[in-house]
Amino acid sequence: MKTYFKQIKAAIILSSVIAFSSCEKDIMGYEQDARVYFFERANDVTATRITQRSFTFLTLKEEQRKDTLHIKVKTMGEVSANDRYPIAKTLKEGTTAVEGTDYEFIPGLVAANQIEGYVAVVLHRTARLKQETVVLNLTIGESADFKGGVREDDTFSLSWSDRLVRPDTWPFAFGAYSNVKYQFVIDELGIADYPAQLSPRIEAKPGEYSLADLTDMASLLRIRLREVNEQNVGNPNYPLRDENGVLIVF
Repeated sequence: MKTYFKQIKAAIILSSVIAFSSCEKDIMGYEQDARVYFFERANDVTATRITQRSFTFLTLKEEQRKDTLHIKVKTMGEVSANDRYPIAKTLKEGTTAVEGTDYEFIPGLVAANQIEGYVAVVLHRTARLKQETVVLNLTIGESADFKGGVREDDTFSLSWSDRLVRPDTWPFAFGAYSNVKYQFVIDELGIADYPAQLSPRIEAKPGEYSLADLTDMASLLRIRLREVNEQNVGNPNYPLRDENGVLIVF
């Protein structure tokens, strides 16, 4: 009887070892899979997740017929000593843009020894963009270097046109948005994007604007708007109003 129980005990131990070994192989296999996920974050204290971006060709020269957008990604798994190339792919649901006509995917880049990089989408300036805004919903595509990663960050949405589109960085200091106001700002400042400084305690990155900068811009725009309206007294198109007939103010 003792021999029988010893045989059972040995069998249980053996099966446990095999199961553990199999589980360990699964874990090791997962750890070896390089994965990547979208990592666009707002420039605020909580680094709010960004899941969509808009773009307009209207602020570019007419001869520029395409532009490349980079969407930030972050990797999972071990860092590589080599450059790696993540790609994106189309999600058909909700997408109105046509691949090969309105856009195309090209390899992105996660540089050697880095955990962050980007996927790349080339946007084309087609005739339809004068009348409509097209949408591209995308996800991470499987490449030789990466698979998809975090489920909460595996989709992203792009929209673009050849008309004015409210920029994601429209400042609170400029007040309510309208296309007419945005065009006035572009004409007066020559600036179409307004990324804000994260905090007064943190040095602004190149291209970022402090609250004081944006407030000064709003003051300048307020003065210029008053001057333009005064210079065009009697003109039926002034004082300047937005597309809904509401007076423009800063």
